Amino acid sequence: MQFFINAVKRHRFSFLSLPEVVFFGVGIKITKGFFTGIPSLLLGVKKKLPVRTIPRDRLIPRFIDGLPTDVIQAGRVQLLGYALPVPDDPPGGQIDLRKKRVRPAQPGVSIGHFAVTAGTLGALVKGDFPGGTAILSNNHILANGTDGSDGLSRPGDPVLQPGSSDNGGPNDIIARLHSYSPIIPEKKGSQLRLNTVDAALAVPIEPGLVASPVLGLGRVVRTSPAWPGMPVFKSGRSSGITWGRVLTTGTTIRVESNDKTYVFEDQIGLSSKSIPGDSGSLVVNRFGRAVGLLFAGSAQISFANPIGRVLEYFGVTLDDS
Repeated sequence: MQFFINAVKRHRFSFLSLPEVVFFGVGIKITKGFFTGIPSLLLGVKKKLPVRTIPRDRLIPRFIDGLPTDVIQAGRVQLLGYALPVPDDPPGGQIDLRKKRVRPAQPGVSIGHFAVTAGTLGALVKGDFPGGTAILSNNHILANGTDGSDGLSRPGDPVLQPGSSDNGGPNDIIARLHSYSPIIPEKKGSQLRLNTVDAALAVPIEPGLVASPVLGLGRVVRTSPAWPGMPVFKSGRSSGITWGRVLTTGTTIRVESNDKTYVFEDQIGLSSKSIPGDSGSLVVNRFGRAVGLLFAGSAQISFANPIGRVLEYFGVTLDDS
C-alpha cells in the first residue's frame, strides 16, 4: 500500500490543478457500486463525463506509476457547518431531539460557536484543562472557522447548545472555546498551506453539563485507523445515524466554504452521505472504535480527519467515563 501512498503524494497537485478534480487518495476500485477488492488510486471529480467529451490533456490515465486508477463522481465538497436545510424528522423525532437543548448534552446533538449556525458535538475528551473534560468538534463549528489571525474567534468565546440556528441563545451557553487547530485557506500568490485537522475544544462552564455516550451509538473509548472498505457509522445533528464504508485514505482534497477554498491532506473519504450541520460528528467502526471526525462532504461523499491525528494535535484522549 505504500506504493499507492507515495503515488498520491507525488502526483496529487498536478491532478488537483485540473478544474474538475476535487480529491485524490488511496482506495479500492468500485464497479457498479461494489467494492472489487482491487487497490487503486481513487480520484473524485465534480461530475463524471463521457470519455469522448473530455480534452486529452484532462483525461485521467488508467494507470499512474503503474498503479490502477478509478474515478468517481464526488460533486462539490464543502464544509458541513453552514447554510443548514431543515430535514424532515423521522418517526420518533430523533432529529428533532438532536436540535433541542439537552442536559447533559451528548455527542450527536446540535452545538456551535455563538457566531455559527450549528454543527454536531463530536465527542468528549480528557486533557489538561479546567475540569479535565472538553467538548471536541470542528474549528468551523466551535471556533467560527478561524485561521488564527482573522479575529473570527478567540479563546473564551461562548459555545451554545443547541446552536444558534436551533434557537440557541445567551441562556444556552454550555462551554467556552478553549483551543483550536487553525484552518488556512488558499490565497493567490501565496505558498499553499496544507491543512490536516479541522478541530477545536470547548470547556464546559459547569460540571455535569455533558455526558460521553454518543447518542444512538453508545460509548466510544478506543480508536482505530481507517482502511478502504471498512464499515463506519456516525451520529450527526442533521441526518442522525448513518452508515457507509471508507472509500479512501491518505486523501488530499480541496474543500469549499463560501468564497474560500482549503486543501486538506491525509483525510478519510466515506461513502456515507452527510448534510450541513453534521460537521463535527464522530465516525466509528462496527466495533465502536473512533475512526475520524467528520468535517466536509457533498451529496455523494463525506470526509473526516483521522481521529488519531486530531487527538494527537491537542494531546488529549477520548473520555470513557
